[in-house]
Amino acid sequence: MANSENQVIEIIPTLLVGDNSFDASSIPLCTLCIEVDERRIRFCIVRDENMECIWLEDYSFETVLNPNEIFERLKKVFTGHLLWSSHSWKNVRISINSHAFSLIPNLIFEEDSAADYLAFALGNPVPKDEKVLYHDLPLVHAQNVFSVPQIWYDWMINHFGNSQITFYHLTSPLIIGALVSHLEHQQIRMVSIYFEKDYFTLVITESQQLILCNRFRFSKTQELAYIILFTLSQLNFLPEEMKVICYGEIAPSADAYTELSRFFPNLQIGNGPTTLRYNRQCADVPGHRYFGLFNTYLVSS
Repeated sequence: MANSENQVIEIIPTLLVGDNSFDASSIPLCTLCIEVDERRIRFCIVRDENMECIWLEDYSFETVLNPNEIFERLKKVFTGHLLWSSHSWKNVRISINSHAFSLIPNLIFEEDSAADYLAFALGNPVPKDEKVLYHDLPLVHAQNVFSVPQIWYDWMINHFGNSQITFYHLTSPLIIGALVSHLEHQQIRMVSIYFEKDYFTLVITESQQLILCNRFRFSKTQELAYIILFTLSQLNFLPEEMKVICYGEIAPSADAYTELSRFFPNLQIGNGPTTLRYNRQCADVPGHRYFGLFNTYLVSS
């Protein structure tokens, strides 16, 4: 592994691949993309000049962690990586995967009401230890409003203080990825499903326009299928009309995939975004699993 003398290993990555020639002199030419949720920390490095992914690390945890536990692991990952902890990245793009988000059309969005929009979506006030953020999604003419634990936000701003830092909610890269995929597949209607343990994010597009984006909890594969079928029926879409692409923690052998294949004849496992290039090591990684992380780079590119 490159630069092993600069790394204090306290948390073992479940996946680590990268270009051994990467060194500190490359950092100002690269973007660091980070994805954080209650079960994992992931990051990748993209060389901006040719939009090539050259490094990927994934730290997953067996149990759901609270924000303070995730924060402690986040600090260990990046303070242990002296090279990655450089303050001179060209960009740092951070994707927060949480239940707290709301898409607000630009026509009605008011900056001072961001916390109110999120509280309405959550059904209760935003906790005081959460910072409310938002960012523009030009392709859907909306603002994605979300929150991030204040301790995460403060530490990241301080740790990467000399870089251009942008925070997103994970649904934004998933939406961008789905719209680009829609264009590539040249379908009228598409369903993109991003799987996690116990959750999935559903993105429905028509004629390259976003129709719906929502995150659902499920415990059984039958429940998963029911939620998707019910949602489509509310939109007057027929399952056989839909191209369905699966991303995230899913494989053709998974029970969820088998269950969905009963209802969707046009079902397949997706790929990583084709807009990016991948070096030899990263090209061997199942791109559909890191669809959200890779598209975190593309939200602003």
